[in-house]
Amino acid sequence: MNYRSQFANDLAFGLCGWLQLQAAQKLGDLSGEDSARLIAAQIVNAQGQFRPEISQAPANWGSDSKKRVDIALKAKSKNSSTWYGAIEIKWPGRAFDVAQTRTQIVQDAMRVALVPTNGTNAHFLVLGGSSESLYRLFDKQHKKAELEAGRSEFSNLLVRNKIDETGEMPYKIWSSTTWCAADRVPDARKSNFNGKLTATLLAAAQASIGSKVEGQVFVWQCNRTRGSKAS
Repeated sequence: MNYRSQFANDLAFGLCGWLQLQAAQKLGDLSGEDSARLIAAQIVNAQGQFRPEISQAPANWGSDSKKRVDIALKAKSKNSSTWYGAIEIKWPGRAFDVAQTRTQIVQDAMRVALVPTNGTNAHFLVLGGSSESLYRLFDKQHKKAELEAGRSEFSNLLVRNKIDETGEMPYKIWSSTTWCAADRVPDARKSNFNGKLTATLLAAAQASIGSKVEGQVFVWQCNRTRGSKAS
């Protein structure tokens, strides 16, 4: 297992341990995305390889950009501005709009895929939450055809069943009005990208209390293919 995959495992299982603790304490969905981001930063810091910085903008996103990624993986030396990776975290709670949340997750996948990095080149999308939340995102079917198509496209990108399996979303899908995947990326970084968005499952962990599965955490490596308009 290479370092990037091991690092993804540490994130998935560390966050899943925290999720299991929340379940044991009967806290359920009371701790959400902000808490998960802090736990992830602590796990990154414990690796001793990177300096985690929360809510950061890559230098080439422009000094006037208000857009940020959740966690930047920077060199240990504070004199270095090098990014070794970026992490976006999504942790849907008890009540959320399924279609809107799916769109935000795909947009996060695009954001990390477009962050320039060196070395480890970790472009991580981390998704965790209760079994019920994840069931609603991935598995609960919709009567409305448009929503059901969106669920299928979402699942085609974010595969969950096999480590190292890669899902994808072609240009004609991610650029549609349904997804608008590049809308949360500064114009300067879109670079007329018109290839596929891909996501490779690097790690998955399951939190259980007895025989009951309380929730799961997934980590995908997000990348882009070269265009033009890959289908």
